[in-house]
Amino acid sequence: MLYSYEKFLTELGRKLRQLRIDRGLTLRAMIITHGFHLAQWQGFEKGKGISVPSLLRMCEVFDLKLEDLIGGMGIADAIRDSSASNALASEPLCEPPKAPKRKIAPSARNSAKTSSASPGPNSRHRKH
Repeated sequence: MLYSYEKFLTELGRKLRQLRIDRGLTLRAMIITHGFHLAQWQGFEKGKGISVPSLLRMCEVFDLKLEDLIGGMGIADAIRDSSASNALASEPLCEPPKAPKRKIAPSARNSAKTSSASPGPNSRHRKH
């Protein structure tokens, strides 16, 4: 079973609006009594993004279990299910990200060059 995030948000928005109206709560009550911001709540009812903490607060406001608030929402249509699974099957597998190259500090780079090079004239191990 596939889920559609957009469908989930739309259905949740409708349900939140209906719950608010059924309980006799105005937008003003959601803001003043329950601490939501006006734009935030209007966004929820319009199907905009929502965070888990906001979902949990809504459960408290409406005295619902989370599963009663969101249960069964966002299930993709059967037609969309088959096209989405076909699209997933035809997508190439992604390669894992490459590890970033290590950067060597200039002082370490210079010391590495001098230590791996042949001994210079000031070396302690001179051949006589």
